[in-house]
Order: sequence, then structure tokens, then C-alpha cells
Amino acid sequence: MALTIVTPPATEPVSIQEVRAHLRLDVSAGEVAPTAPTVALAGDGAGNVEDGVHRYRVTFVTADGETEGGTISDAVTVADKAADGKVAVSAIPLGGSAVTSRKVYRTEAGGSDYKLLTTIADNTTTTYTDNTADAGLGAGCPTTNTTEDPTLTKLIKVARSRAEIETDLCFITQTWDWFLDAFPAGDFEVPLAPLQVEDEIGSIKYYDTNGALKTWAASNYSLDTDSVPGRISRAYGVSYPSTRSMNNAVIVRFVAGYGDADDVPQTIKEAILELVAFLYVNRGTSAEELPAYIKALLWPYGRVTL
Repeated sequence: MALTIVTPPATEPVSIQEVRAHLRLDVSAGEVAPTAPTVALAGDGAGNVEDGVHRYRVTFVTADGETEGGTISDAVTVADKAADGKVAVSAIPLGGSAVTSRKVYRTEAGGSDYKLLTTIADNTTTTYTDNTADAGLGAGCPTTNTTEDPTLTKLIKVARSRAEIETDLCFITQTWDWFLDAFPAGDFEVPLAPLQVEDEIGSIKYYDTNGALKTWAASNYSLDTDSVPGRISRAYGVSYPSTRSMNNAVIVRFVAGYGDADDVPQTIKEAILELVAFLYVNRGTSAEELPAYIKALLWPYGRVTL
């Protein structure tokens, strides 16, 4: 018997924000917001930057999100844009290895709200010439840091996977292929729970005695999604088809999981948070056994041995 995941969970049972709160970590656990850039009139003649006082700030962008606006720059004043209406932005901060781009935000003339001026699609460029009118500014600067600590992101996945293995459960909806060498003598007892019925998932394929891959019609069986583990039962009077004598002659595709994060029982979420905390504190060490208090949280939901 073998299991192969077809569609992994699209999200995790707990969020990075929940983990940070549980560990009492500041938002700075992600990418730290940048320092201030240097700004000055470009001295390059007429431009589009409106007459008045402007300030700038930068954000870092990673694969996970964007930092809050960084330190605010000194003010730069455009007295007459017809004579000197461009601003040189320099010393634009560089981020760490996770930073893929940076965004520069600017106030309108005399304003206090920061709006998107430009996106620098690298982590090497340190200068930019601003020649944008106020009307050309974009979305507002974020006020919260949505970048994720790569360590915490990894630990959430590890904790969820370890808890699923411990319980033989799937927490977030996922699709699996289950390979068997032959049809069972009775009902299938699906190895992962809770079993779902979704679209046509629940298919059973097999290699017949001639080696041709066929699909066993869904009318031949029913899915018991109420039992844990779930079961696949033959319809009344139906026999299993003959298969070729070979490895993995039968392929059962099924969907398992509670649903999305909102559907996962709160006690399981608490167990994952506790396991993340345990792994975080014990980074660099190996722990073969789950702590008893985490097992106790998982025990009502799976096959956990206390």
C-alpha cells in the first residue's frame, strides 16, 4: 500500500499572525521595514512633481508580503515645478535575501498620506528620479507588516504534517492517490480521514487482467464519510472486478480534510500552535516523541497513543 498526495493543502490551519501572537513575537519577526531614503531636488529642469513639501518612505516586498512603510525621509520642497520639478531619490535601502522588490511611497504636496510612487523590481537599484504628478500616485502605503518569517512558515508546515501523521487525519482539504495491489476482501477503510466527497473525486481505477487501466463506475460503490476512518463499500450485489497480478493494480483517489482553516477544530489548532512553539524553542534539536500535552490535545480526534 502506498499513498501519494495529488493536491496538497492550499493553506495552513493556523496563520503566521496566530503563531506570532502565541509566541508573543513582535511583527518584526518578519522582514524589518527599511530605513529612510535620501531625497533632494534633482536640479534637472521642469518636471511634474507638484509645488509644495513632499516626503518619501520605502517598503520591502518578499514572496510572502510587504513590510509596513519604513522610516520617513527628510522633507523636500518643490518651489516651482516649471523650473525644478523633479526629485532625486537616492540611498534607497536594500533588503535581505528574501526581498524581491521594493516600493517607494510619497506624499502629495503638503500631504501626510503616503501613496505608491514606483515599484523597483529588484534588490540592487538604489536611485530613482521622481517625475510624477500627485494625480499619478497609486495605492496607500501599508501600515502592517505582512512578510512572514521563513522559520515560522516552515515550522507551521512541519507541525501540521507531524500532527496529521500522529492522528492519520488531514486537516485542510487535500487529494490523495491510494495504491493497492488488489481489491480488498470487504470494504475499503480509507487510511486518512475525514473523508470527503467532492465533484468526481472518489474515483477507483484498476488494471484489468489484460493490463488495461479502467475506471470502476461510481454506481458500484458508496462512500461513508461519517465514519472515521471513512469507508468505501460495494453496492448491494456488486462484486469487485478481477485485476492483473501486479503492484499497485488498484488506485483509489480520495479527498480528505475538514475543509479550510475555519473548519478545523479549535483544539487541533491549539495543538499545532503548541507544537510550533515546542519546535521553535527547541530549534536545532531532534524530538522523536511529541510532548504529552500536545498528544492529549490531539487524542480525541485520531489514533494518538497517550
